[in-house]
Amino acid sequence: MSDHSRVDDVASGRPYAVRSVNHHPPSHLDDFTSDEVVALVVEAGGQQVEIHGAVRRDGDAVLVYEKSAGGTGKDVRTWRVTHRDGRFEIAERSLF
Repeated sequence: MSDHSRVDDVASGRPYAVRSVNHHPPSHLDDFTSDEVVALVVEAGGQQVEIHGAVRRDGDAVLVYEKSAGGTGKDVRTWRVTHRDGRFEIAERSLF
């Protein structure tokens, strides 16, 4: 059984605003791909969540493969980051 005890619960299908990427506010999608493992702080409806994982560019978006163990463990979720209306949003990507 996987240990996801250090992974935050999230609201499924709800977009979160990205507040920081590796401890800095993002200004461009390239900020998300500057390191192999990223640390994100995201927020929605008063809930703040930390996401750690591997990333890759996907056209006009960035995919974040959230992992347990501080970004180097087992896969937990896949997120999609987009830049929309002057802010960066991240939403859990559906498997279906």
